[in-house]
Amino acid sequence: MIDISTAIDKIIEESKPIGTCEKDLMESVGYTLAENIYSNDNLPPFNKSAMDGYAIKSKDSLLCNESENICLDIIGVIKAGDYFEGKVDDKQAIKIMTGAPVPDDTDAVIQIENVELDGNKLILSEVVKKNRNIINIGEELKVGDLALEVGQKIRPSEIGLLASLGYSKVKVYKKPILSVLTTGDELVDITDSIENGKIRNSNEYSLKALAKDLEVRSFGIIEDKKDVIKEKLKEALEISNIIITSGGSSAGDYDFIEDVLSELGADIKFNKIAIKPGKPVIFATVGEKLVFGLPGNPLSFINTYEEFVKPAILKMSGENIKENKFPVILKHDIKCKAGRTNYVYVDINKEDGKFYAYEVGSQCSNQLLMITKSNGIVIVPKNKGFVKKGEILDGKFIFQ
Repeated sequence: MIDISTAIDKIIEESKPIGTCEKDLMESVGYTLAENIYSNDNLPPFNKSAMDGYAIKSKDSLLCNESENICLDIIGVIKAGDYFEGKVDDKQAIKIMTGAPVPDDTDAVIQIENVELDGNKLILSEVVKKNRNIINIGEELKVGDLALEVGQKIRPSEIGLLASLGYSKVKVYKKPILSVLTTGDELVDITDSIENGKIRNSNEYSLKALAKDLEVRSFGIIEDKKDVIKEKLKEALEISNIIITSGGSSAGDYDFIEDVLSELGADIKFNKIAIKPGKPVIFATVGEKLVFGLPGNPLSFINTYEEFVKPAILKMSGENIKENKFPVILKHDIKCKAGRTNYVYVDINKEDGKFYAYEVGSQCSNQLLMITKSNGIVIVPKNKGFVKKGEILDGKFIFQ
């Protein structure tokens, strides 16, 4: 049995990006950039107004004081999308809308609410500094600047920036294809009634939800027969990058996953991890394909997917793997068996700038109701069997 960090290190070591492809801009959401993105233009491409107001020459305002106002002639209006090609002389102003290009002869914009009007005259009562309320050409990006780096996850904000820069296609890392093999003679479909020792197949559906951004190929419910499992595993290895089995990873009379993998020539890296819930986890490779034998208990299945499969998916998708733990103060005592690192599901709330963990109920590995009341976990070190209310543990949010 190996510890959690060693298991993750082994998984990351074996997880390799599976290649790149070109995607249309709107199809690239959720993918990871496989190329650096450089700016083809200045952003903004012209000096633009940050406010609705009046474009002026700042020097015209220098004589303003408490007793003396300045009057400027208003010579026109510029709205967003227009371009003023005329000339703005001294003692003149031009009305301008947010986002419109600022005329070359002006160097400041005064907000519309900070001035008075007298017919076609603008009355200034304050000194206006140069560049006030002007976003200068190239202030955000200049031509040739690095805008986005390889490894950046493409979110709606990146889509907007790419569109602003004129990119209609981008090069991204491919995402792995997953296959799921759900083993167990006790399983029935979710539409079937449960009787005579049967339970519904929840893990397949949990996995599809966990991997909602990936292509998941399901082999349905597979009998606890070694030859059947072997044939299905062979099929899965042909069509997917990651194979996940549910159930059959322990050491019972009908747990065949490890034996089948050995017969298929897989390189089994480990078969137990010092984690609770989820000790019987098998990790193996067949060439560049990864196989995860996860426990069949629903909570253990979800917990081990999040902790061990997800980092592999991120690495194969070209994403950076980031630490997401933070200190959490316990609002209740925790009693658990020492010897394995315990992941305790809790409800985490932020109060006065600190995170607190609240109890949500039984942590039995075959129960799902409790996790529906949770938004995170706290991690009890393997050498601890009891943690008092008020103590601080590492915690993290789930399903992020």
